[in-house]
Amino acid sequence: MPLFKVLAISLLMASSYFFAADMYAPSLPYMANALNVSSGTVQQTVSIFFIFVAISQLCCGPLSERFGRRPIAIIGSLVFALGSLICTSSQDINVLILGRLVQGIGVGALYLLCRTILQDSFSKMQLVGIMSWFGILFLTLPGLTPALGGILQTHFGWQASFWFMFGLAIIIFLVITLCLGETHQQKNVHAVRLSNIAQDYWMIASNSKFLRYLLLMIVSNGGVIVFYLMGAFISQENYSIAPHAFGLTSLLLIGSTIFARLVFNSLLKQRFSEKQLLLSASIIMVIGSCGLLANITYAHFSLMILSVAVYCFGAGLITSIAAVNALYLFPEHKGQTGAIFGSLQMAGMFLLTLLVSHIANTELVMAVVFVMMATLSLATQWRKG
Repeated sequence: MPLFKVLAISLLMASSYFFAADMYAPSLPYMANALNVSSGTVQQTVSIFFIFVAISQLCCGPLSERFGRRPIAIIGSLVFALGSLICTSSQDINVLILGRLVQGIGVGALYLLCRTILQDSFSKMQLVGIMSWFGILFLTLPGLTPALGGILQTHFGWQASFWFMFGLAIIIFLVITLCLGETHQQKNVHAVRLSNIAQDYWMIASNSKFLRYLLLMIVSNGGVIVFYLMGAFISQENYSIAPHAFGLTSLLLIGSTIFARLVFNSLLKQRFSEKQLLLSASIIMVIGSCGLLANITYAHFSLMILSVAVYCFGAGLITSIAAVNALYLFPEHKGQTGAIFGSLQMAGMFLLTLLVSHIANTELVMAVVFVMMATLSLATQWRKG
């Protein structure tokens, strides 16, 4: 199968996660009013999504090793479509939570396999170069999805985002069915044995270097998620920002992350060691989080957005390094490594969003959360090994 086709299909599969994770963030305050629930309750629909993405990846990793990538991806796209359809018809919070749960299962399969089919098709050296540039396309989606979600909210209401996801799921199903060949030819008949699964997962999850990369990915990607969850309410209540305008702020954040990737590729990758780059990136994240603390005094919406953008620049440098290195620590267990790396990231996001949903949506609280994440990133750089 042509490598360009693999790249294009991988991007389409990955888009399921980016659209489902935060496209409807600008609609959260309106959903809380429509469903007559608190802001914390509607924020939990994000937490539910993340935990079931995590569970799905743990299950789909071994299944894809046993039965192949293509059939699991097809099933995942259909489950994503079903979950989106449930969300569009929800009239109370419990049905919405059920829909998000089902979405998480389907998206988990697609997001895991979008990386795995690339690992099947490219060597590590090829993938490092490809993912650095191809990752820029991945990075545009988290910026575009809330912007699109804000526009849909303004003109059509909160259900429109889920109708969009349903259409996307159908497109993914058709493309995988018609265009994706099987990339994993050597099936492992023992991959679904519980003893083998437990042994492989423990070997990977107990590796200290793997855990450090994992923590770096969680605190890097977690910044944007926390901002979308808390910032949607803060922007509306403190600064009277309209949902479509809040959605557009995501373009600045993702632009900052893309700029970090470009700087990494063109200036930094060949000149500095991994340790130097990770330390510098962590310091940049600390600076951004301190800007959020300063904004408690100055109370300017532009300073809040700029501070988060600085944080995202540091996060972009970290994710350029951590993701590929973690996935290739265990080259003989690509499916399992991708599964547990993805699922533990989602578990971290689940805990983070669950925490956010139970605390007040104030600028002080958001700033403290950012400071804690940046400090964790910095702390990993003083850990030997």
